[in-house]
Amino acid sequence: MQTWPTITIQHRRLALPQVAKTLNRYVTGVIKLNPPERTAQLLKLFADDPFFTTWVYALAAARGQHPSDLSELVEWMNDAGQTYIADLDPDLVGELQPPDAADSITLITAIVANSRNADHDLVAELAACDFAKLPATVDAEIHDALTQLAAPPTEQDGPQLDFSDLQKVLRWDTMEDSFQQQLHTQKMLAIKNFAYGASHEINNPLANISTRGQALLYDETDSDRQRSLSTIVAQAFRANAMIADLMLFAHPPTMKLERQNLQEIFQRSVEEMALQLEANNIQTELTGDSNIHVVGDTNGLFEMFKALLQNCADAMESGNITIGWTTQLDQVRIEIADNGPGIATDILPVIFDPFFSGREAGRGLGFGLSKAWRIAQIHHGSIEVKNLTGDSANPTGICVTVHLPESRES
Repeated sequence: MQTWPTITIQHRRLALPQVAKTLNRYVTGVIKLNPPERTAQLLKLFADDPFFTTWVYALAAARGQHPSDLSELVEWMNDAGQTYIADLDPDLVGELQPPDAADSITLITAIVANSRNADHDLVAELAACDFAKLPATVDAEIHDALTQLAAPPTEQDGPQLDFSDLQKVLRWDTMEDSFQQQLHTQKMLAIKNFAYGASHEINNPLANISTRGQALLYDETDSDRQRSLSTIVAQAFRANAMIADLMLFAHPPTMKLERQNLQEIFQRSVEEMALQLEANNIQTELTGDSNIHVVGDTNGLFEMFKALLQNCADAMESGNITIGWTTQLDQVRIEIADNGPGIATDILPVIFDPFFSGREAGRGLGFGLSKAWRIAQIHHGSIEVKNLTGDSANPTGICVTVHLPESRES
């Protein structure tokens, strides 16, 4: 069990005077609310308690993460921060209370005042603040409000939930998510190992069939036999192409991970598919920052994004595909959304499996999503697909979310 850390900002220890009341609200949200509602509650909690906001920001910074605004801090708290807090000592007695809580109130008062004067949120101020240049005088109104906020909770505040209740919920959610991710990864790796062995065994007889078929076709004069032999050769080539895709999944070529401009990769992918998209009356829109870069292999990223676009296009007779990307901490979040027929909820867990056919549901056939998943894994990223509506009987399209490491200029 980890002990609660002492947070220091510019060599000044930070108090969390509202720890009991704030964590009580956080516990209530985690236990009672669904993820979107938890996010809204956490935003309000940060807005109501600058002490807690500053402490969580310092906690993230101590772990190498530097959120640039409130939304990024919420995302960190809902992911890594939540997991970290779940492992802390549930006994809060005497924790997070430095000798002089008044000094923390003065520090937070100056930061809040700067934030308001600069007209941006508290996290953005923390990210840009030069603590050495904070004003010596403080805003009396803000100071009085924070002093009142820092008062210990009273009996009128209602019953306090035990922090261990929060940890039980957090650990259960974390363990369940981790188990599902590990189960999926292990299943895909098992398929990879099988594919690698099976590909060699199947490829040799296919090569013999194709070679002998072409030799017989070369000397054949009967038109019916020519058609039969042509069909044999064509099907052998088709099977060979499937084996090649399977080998790409099982044993992909070495990829050179370098700094890549994401917009240029997407433009190339869209241009490659332009004829098919135009024929199906499908419009595409790119909505990301042209200066965002990722760490990746040019051809690998191109193949992955093309496969994802192909998956969307196969499902649509017409419509729109929107491609957007933003930075989140040290990751780039990419969303490819269409307004096609969606995917049946019961087959979502298996859509990345090789040989899976979603044609009955309107999706494409083959190894497209399997290759995309494998390439994302090689790039130390992740990929997931979800319907754009909670109504599984009537989805309004899908959204493919890809996370890749961001590349920043040194």
